[in-house]
Amino acid sequence: MRLRSTVLVLLGLTYLFTAVSPVQAAVPEQCIQHKNRVKACPHQLYRADKLPSHNTTQLLCICVTDFQPLLQQPDNEQQKIEQNMLRRQYQVQFGDDLPVILAILQHQR
Repeated sequence: MRLRSTVLVLLGLTYLFTAVSPVQAAVPEQCIQHKNRVKACPHQLYRADKLPSHNTTQLLCICVTDFQPLLQQPDNEQQKIEQNMLRRQYQVQFGDDLPVILAILQHQR
């Protein structure tokens, strides 16, 4: 009886690990984030979507913290200039993917 319960437990664990492993393989290796980030991103968003730079829908990890300044309405002219400069930096880094990334973060996609 004890052998049977041990076998059932092992079969259950085997099933559990095989059912979970495809999900782990789909998780992106690196999040979409600012190129100068050295610490772990404190606020990540996972979303299945298609970027212009890729042909298929995939699971995306986006560092929300890095894109937050582009999502806020500037209060004054100085903040507007800083936001435009940051947007240009991100356009160089992310290209055509940037509008899609911002749309995802604004819950428009």
